Amino acid sequence: MISKRVFLYKLYIVFTIVVIWVLFSIVLLYNIVEVDKAALETRRLSFFSLAFAIIGTIVVSAEAFFLKDAFRKLPIWLSTILRMTLTFLLFLVVSVILLLAYWIFRYKGELNFIQFEKEFLQKVILTPSFLMGMIDLGVLSFISILVLEISDKYGPGGLRNLIRGRYHKPRKENRIFLFLDINDSTTIAEKIGHEKYFNMLHDFFADITEPIIANWGHIYQYVGDEVVICWKNNHKNKRRCLKFISDSIDAIKRKENYYMKEYGVVPSFKAGVHAGHVTVGYIGIIKKELVFSGDTLNTTARIRSKCHELKHSFILSIDFLHDFKVPEAYCVNEIGEMEFKGRKEKSRVYSLELN
Repeated sequence: MISKRVFLYKLYIVFTIVVIWVLFSIVLLYNIVEVDKAALETRRLSFFSLAFAIIGTIVVSAEAFFLKDAFRKLPIWLSTILRMTLTFLLFLVVSVILLLAYWIFRYKGELNFIQFEKEFLQKVILTPSFLMGMIDLGVLSFISILVLEISDKYGPGGLRNLIRGRYHKPRKENRIFLFLDINDSTTIAEKIGHEKYFNMLHDFFADITEPIIANWGHIYQYVGDEVVICWKNNHKNKRRCLKFISDSIDAIKRKENYYMKEYGVVPSFKAGVHAGHVTVGYIGIIKKELVFSGDTLNTTARIRSKCHELKHSFILSIDFLHDFKVPEAYCVNEIGEMEFKGRKEKSRVYSLELN
C-alpha cells in the first residue's frame, strides 16, 4: 500500500496531465470540425472539455498508478509500446462508453436495439470525426507517458523548478544531505556477478524510492551503488530524514524473501548525514543538470566513509543535530571529534541507532 505522500504526488501528476488534456480538447474540436463540418452543430466545447477531463482522469490514473510500475523492468522502448497500446485501448473503451451514454441521452428515435446500434455505428463510430479523435487520443497517450517519464527524471517539484527558472541563476541554500550506499558491495558483486548485482541495485533503489518520496526527500544523484538525498534544512525535515532511514530498513525487510530468492543475499546499507550551506544551480549546455556544490557535500561523503571504519551503520554530524531534539524512536550517541580531509577544524559526530 502506497503512503499518503506518494499517493498525493501521483495525484498531482495526474491532475497536471488532465489539465493538458482539457486544453488539448480545443485542438481536437478544431480538428474534428476540419474533417466534419456538420460536427460543430452537435458538439460543444464544454462537452468536449468535460469528456476529456473524465477520460483523462481515468486513463492517466491507470497509467500513473498501475501501468508505469507494471512495466518498470522492461526496456524503455518495449515498456512505452505496451503502455501506449494499453492506454490507447483504455482510451477507446472509455470514449465509446461516454459517446454511447451521450448518444442514448440525445437519441430521439424508437428504442429498437438493431436500429439504435446501426445509427450509433454510422453516425458516431464510423465517421471521420471519430477517426480524427482516435488519432488525437493516440498523440495524447504519448504525451501522457512522456510527461510521466520527465517527472520521473526530475523528481517531485523538479520539472516545476526547471520551468519556473528557479535555479537558472545560482542560489545559496541551507540543505540536509544524506549519502547512502550498500554494505559490502564489492563482495556481493563478486559473489553473484556484476550483471545480477546491477539488477539488485535496481530493485534496491526502487524499494527505497517510496520512503524517499513519503518523507519529502529529493534524489540528487545516483553514483554507482550510492544515492544522495537532500532536504531543505529545518526541524521537520530533520525528522523526515531520520524517518526515511527507518522506513527504508522496513521496506527492505519486507522484501527479504524476494532478495534471498533472486540474489541469495539481502542488501543492507550505511548512511552519513550532514547539514550546511551549498550553492545550487543548473549546469550544462547539451545536458542540463541541477548541481549542488560546497564543502557540505564533501563533508557528508567523508562522514559516510567513516561508517565502516567506526563500525556504525548511520553517522550524524553535529551540524545536523544543532538545535534539534531527536525523537524518542532514535538513540543518538556521541562518537567524538573527527578530522576530515579538507577541513581545518575537527567535527563532532554521532552514531544513530533505532530503538
